[in-house]
Amino acid sequence: MPKNMAASVRRRLRDLARTRHEDFDYVLRQYVMQRLLYRLSCSDFSEQFLLKGALLFWVWNEDFHRPTRDIDLLSFGDNGVPHLVDVFRQIVSANNDDGLVFDVDSVNGIEIKEGADYPGVRLTGFVNLAKARIPFQVDIGYGDAVSPEPEEAQLPSFLDFPSPQLRVYPVYAVIAEKFQAMVMLGIANSRMKDFYDIKTIASTMALDGQILSDAIKATFERRKTDITNEALYVFSDEFKQDKDKQTQWAAFLNKNGLEKGSLFSGVVGEIQQFLDPIYHAIAEQRSYKQQWLADSFQWKDE
Repeated sequence: MPKNMAASVRRRLRDLARTRHEDFDYVLRQYVMQRLLYRLSCSDFSEQFLLKGALLFWVWNEDFHRPTRDIDLLSFGDNGVPHLVDVFRQIVSANNDDGLVFDVDSVNGIEIKEGADYPGVRLTGFVNLAKARIPFQVDIGYGDAVSPEPEEAQLPSFLDFPSPQLRVYPVYAVIAEKFQAMVMLGIANSRMKDFYDIKTIASTMALDGQILSDAIKATFERRKTDITNEALYVFSDEFKQDKDKQTQWAAFLNKNGLEKGSLFSGVVGEIQQFLDPIYHAIAEQRSYKQQWLADSFQWKDE
């Protein structure tokens, strides 16, 4: 690494933060995640992982972001904590002349279990940039299939460094899994990010109705969630107007520095407009050969 590379990178990132009107620490963490993913993409382990979570919005819409401080991956293969710690110690030991020096020995892991069906591992560690010591976190899930098939995608990269090229979750699988969680959890659902993400996807992306229908059907079947023709509680007025949900929504927007103008009831209503027709088509064993138009926020015949 050139002698002054780290100091130069840190200075350029500070300038970038000013240009983007973003907090320097936030830009710094984004940079760390980009370079860690680049190291993963260049490693012998790249085919073992899929990128998922909020960082997918880097792929779909570089100008949009929901703040996140960790990388979410799906793993295929040996998912033991010692193995994954060893894998990521190898990954971060690579020198890419980007100013970062990962503390290899700081990489450690623990088991996480958000639900009995979907266990995972959380890896944490530290990386140095000049005099800054920056924490990083990678959450790795496993035990879940993906429908439709994963896609290859290029992620953005700051400061003209090479971009990560990785296998990623398809947007249809993301919608299907978040929707299934909404239906299954009902009033117990505190995952406000799922409502935010589906609303954002529906507002910004054109989608194929039949592909989405197939993804939802496969996800509900895999996670043993029945699809019936009854009205969904998550789209009921009782759920939309629930005071606890409205409080959770306001807290989520505030915590993430997101625009506070949207009401929870309105967001759920828009998700209902987006997904309820497909859900009932599946329940009635009908195909759904329509196209979603984000600009007009409606389904249209092909």
